[in-house]
Amino acid sequence: MRSSGFIKIVLTGFGASLLGGCLLSETPILDATNGRATPIKPGAYIACPLKDDADASDCNELIVSHDASGLYRFEKADEKPSLFRFRKIARRGYAVQTTEDSDDSYMYYYGQRIGKRFRLTMMMCAELPASLRDALIANGDLASEDDDFETCMVNTLKGLTKAAKAYHRGDAGSDEADSEKMMLELTPATDASQ
Repeated sequence: MRSSGFIKIVLTGFGASLLGGCLLSETPILDATNGRATPIKPGAYIACPLKDDADASDCNELIVSHDASGLYRFEKADEKPSLFRFRKIARRGYAVQTTEDSDDSYMYYYGQRIGKRFRLTMMMCAELPASLRDALIANGDLASEDDDFETCMVNTLKGLTKAAKAYHRGDAGSDEADSEKMMLELTPATDASQ
């Protein structure tokens, strides 16, 4: 799987080793019929990783746009754009799918609108509550080839939305105190300068 321009922004702040354990699919789960939400207004944004030692050099400017079907383009200068779809799962909460233009792999995030800002958290298979993860795997909504849940393949819309709802409720996450979530916050460029 190639890293999209957006994923490179995230990995710049966190390191590629954290990519293991994420939710992926080889075909899109969200499309123009079920991923039409438009929670982010088009415009210029500053995207910064949320971590203790982040500083301004870890941030990047993105131009965000979307078409009538809800397909978003996140563009960083001189980078291939990343394509996003959003599905509302709760008040201010979203299941988010991303891919590069013409890529054949998809990654999934939990998205949360916070005023004018938007926060994206990479959903990690091992961070899902064990009972939920086991049930989703047993039902075929997710699949994993190992007991460490290095990677989970998302097979259904139900699998994606249930995982995102676990993040929305605060049920997903690591019990380890030093665990660092891969989170990125988008702030309108006009607000970021203040």
